[in-house]
Amino acid sequence: MAALKRRLFHAFKISRKLAVLSGGFLLVLGASGTAALMFAPTNLIPGFSGNAGGHCKTLYQSEFTRDQENRLIAVISTDDLEPLARVRTGVRIARHLAETLHPDLVIVQVADHRGPTTRVELRGQALGAEIVYAPFPAKTKATTKPWEARYIDALPTQAGYYFGSRVDMRLTELETVNHEIELVEGCDGDVVDEEPVTASAGDLAAPAAGSH
Repeated sequence: MAALKRRLFHAFKISRKLAVLSGGFLLVLGASGTAALMFAPTNLIPGFSGNAGGHCKTLYQSEFTRDQENRLIAVISTDDLEPLARVRTGVRIARHLAETLHPDLVIVQVADHRGPTTRVELRGQALGAEIVYAPFPAKTKATTKPWEARYIDALPTQAGYYFGSRVDMRLTELETVNHEIELVEGCDGDVVDEEPVTASAGDLAAPAAGSH
């Protein structure tokens, strides 16, 4: 009987150690604002399902003409936390829009899925990345390169805002990201046969992701 009690007490001591370690780990993650996403299944995150990362939803999308060019702007929300993951999702969506709608220029702005959703609020700290894609650069006056991208070098806050320095990516980095994408498809959070909410022409002058 005494031996059984010692074994039970020893097991209890191990459990206490694990609890203390786990509690400290969660505390650190909570302070960084990532604990909820790392431990909560994505099917509990509004608007997303499946494995964490790479999921997105179209908030606004509009085609318009400027300088006699057909341009398209899309604002998407994503559950990607890391800056380069946001860029990767934005590049994938930019390619999908270019291949399906054939504009001369595609602009994809990336917001966090916990952030604001109205067009007037989707600017400044609400945007974590911006990708510009020109399938044929000679056809547009907006850029001379096929790819441009900038992102905020920070994780999103719990409220879905980004506070950090802006990083402009080099073309070689973006070409590497583009070549690594195996499957080009639209946002999995979009409802089939539902048209994305369209922004008015006056709303298209929102500042770039890092201009704050």
